[in-house]
Amino acid sequence: MIGTVCWLLLLAGGLGIELVARLGRTNAATLVRTCDLIAVRVFGRLMLLLFWAFVGVHLFTRYTLPGH
Repeated sequence: MIGTVCWLLLLAGGLGIELVARLGRTNAATLVRTCDLIAVRVFGRLMLLLFWAFVGVHLFTRYTLPGH
C-alpha cells in the first residue's frame, strides 16, 4: 500500500512539474527537454534505459503477480 502511494505521489509530482514547465511560469525544463539532454551521450541513454526497466519491472511485479 505504501509503495503504491509513493508511486502515485511521484507520478503526480512529475506531472505537476511538467505542467508548470509547459505553462512557462518558470525556467523548468519539460520532460522531453530533460530526456533530450540526458540522451545526448551513450551513458545517458543507458541510464534512461535502466531507469525505464527498473520502473517497468517494479510496476509489473507489484500489479500483475498475485500475492505482491
